[in-house]
Amino acid sequence: MPVRTIRGPWASSRLGSRPMRTLDYLEWLRWPCGFCCAGCGHAGGWRLGDGRFKCTGCGARTSVTADTIFDRSRTPLTVWFNACWLFATGKDGISALSLKRNLEIGSYQTAWAMLHRLRSVLVRPGRERLAGMVEVDETYLGGAEPGLPGGRAKGKKVLTGIAVEIREPKGFGRCR
Repeated sequence: MPVRTIRGPWASSRLGSRPMRTLDYLEWLRWPCGFCCAGCGHAGGWRLGDGRFKCTGCGARTSVTADTIFDRSRTPLTVWFNACWLFATGKDGISALSLKRNLEIGSYQTAWAMLHRLRSVLVRPGRERLAGMVEVDETYLGGAEPGLPGGRAKGKKVLTGIAVEIREPKGFGRCR
């Protein structure tokens, strides 16, 4: 199988397209003070030959990617890091088809699944719901394009919804 070169911002960075460097970088991000077991909380262990870590406290084995968006993914970390970069820096967002083309990913389904995982970490699971009196409204955002008929079809308008807490006597609270 020929070695694929990754095109993108991470390919020219200090990490390069070497999987071990990206794995070491992810290890440093996850455990800046060294390995810490998620099961027992023991701060100590050693790296096994297969790249996983073994806790000296409970003997549990874990990998750097366990319980992250990279967990159980066959996509190389270098491709994931490029996808994260494109996802975070895209002015208008990025589609799965665009991600597939930019990173030369084999299938649309893989690119879609990667974007789905990236978007899932943006939502805080335990966030509080809006409380009290809440006003909800919708609007279309976007500019008009010349030559198109008026109304909602004019231009590339996007339907946007917003919900705002109303605080008495007057004022606004949190919004979503």
